[in-house]
Amino acid sequence: MSAQVLHTIEDVKRYFLEDETVYYFISATNFNLMAMADWVKCWGNVNFIDCYDGQNESVILPEYNETPVFKDIESINQFLLGNKDVVAQIRKHQDEGRSTRAMFLFYDRELEELVSSLDMELIMPPNKLVKQIDNKITTTEIGNSVDVPSVPNALVKIENFKQLKDVMTEYDLGDDVVIQTAYGDSGKTTFFVSNEEDYHAVADRVEAEDQVKVMKRIQCLQVAMEACATRSGTYVGPILTEIIGHPRLTPYKGGWCGNDVNPHIFDERTQAIMYDYTERLGRALYDRGYRGYFEVDYLLDVADKDDMQVYLGELNPRVTGISAMTNMSAFCNHNIPLFLFHLLEFSDVEFDLDPAEFNMQVRSFEHQDFGQLIFKYTDSALQIITDVPETGVYRVEGGALQFVRYADNPRKIADDEIFILRILKQGEYVYKGADVLILFANRRLQDETNTLTAVADSLIDTVQETVTYRELTDEEVQLTQRYAKHASLKSADDSL
Repeated sequence: MSAQVLHTIEDVKRYFLEDETVYYFISATNFNLMAMADWVKCWGNVNFIDCYDGQNESVILPEYNETPVFKDIESINQFLLGNKDVVAQIRKHQDEGRSTRAMFLFYDRELEELVSSLDMELIMPPNKLVKQIDNKITTTEIGNSVDVPSVPNALVKIENFKQLKDVMTEYDLGDDVVIQTAYGDSGKTTFFVSNEEDYHAVADRVEAEDQVKVMKRIQCLQVAMEACATRSGTYVGPILTEIIGHPRLTPYKGGWCGNDVNPHIFDERTQAIMYDYTERLGRALYDRGYRGYFEVDYLLDVADKDDMQVYLGELNPRVTGISAMTNMSAFCNHNIPLFLFHLLEFSDVEFDLDPAEFNMQVRSFEHQDFGQLIFKYTDSALQIITDVPETGVYRVEGGALQFVRYADNPRKIADDEIFILRILKQGEYVYKGADVLILFANRRLQDETNTLTAVADSLIDTVQETVTYRELTDEEVQLTQRYAKHASLKSADDSL
């Protein structure tokens, strides 16, 4: 370890603004960590999608002659990090005597080996451990081990509807259940079953699993919190409510499509429980060898609003779709982004900031309204975008979007402004579930009953009027059929 010790928030700020270590975030877009270049002197985003039309100096876009076809996010990352121009830049920094460190959202053994072959340091936990923890069945077991309860459930192999009914009876789960597979994204593998017809619609996917989680369906509000497990303890970010399943934003019934920084809708007792549970989970993860950033989803049973029960939903061992919100919240703007603790954990610098004090500051902070909406393509038909807003700051005037100025992120938008991050651009194909754009606003977008606010409804109407599509020509249809078996992942959908 270095002799240097960071004692205060100001020490941490100064350290990262002066440090010559080069950090590379390799992903389809820089959405998840879009503002980190404001805090870290040598931060680079190696991306496949240009959300900024070349205006973001922290974004590195490898050149290529033909549009690659990818099988998954990991193959995108291999393409990015293996690009000769990216490798040349990394080698240049190393020749200057500077450390180079790599981060991903999703990575595998091949990517770990690629990072090692480039003499870089992967500042992430081992992928084998991440995969173990990412399993929703394991999440439930980890929670149980530290007395963080889950919604009443059964972890079982399901082979037919009759067996499911028997499980529902044996475990007293009621007549309406939620089934989750071990792995899955954005509600795509979360199934709501209340009758035999519901079951048969998803039976193939459920019965293919060695084990699924069958949960009692509760009237719930979904909450997301991020934290960072370090040698000093677990640092926890603000409470975010989740926007789920709104059909104008996502085609998936249980699909995530936005968030609010919205802790003030919960009483002190409920907030304290969520922070306590997150700290427990952080300790449990560290005991298993997991270090760094993670996210927890909680399900709050709102049937009794005077005594809401807090249940563990999911645990995601990585940065996630709320990481941008967490690290650009008003608290982080006044303090430091939570993700800096991840960088510190993997550094050779000692730090002794008290996590209990930090977490109490987050809880007691007067959080300002701040929300995001994820606009996915909801149609089943493959189309091509003909018009979409460019990345930047906008106002709504006369019911229409008015471009105000370019910006890389929404950290400095006014209350009457919104920030749009464009993911897909004019002329690109869109498919069911593809992310088209992401909107940020210093406004509350959902109330405590999971209902979009009037502001959110109005923003959705206004933005959707600006995004237009056309049908494919015969030639384009033939072209897409050629690539049907290896659909390109040129969206941030699975990266969020």
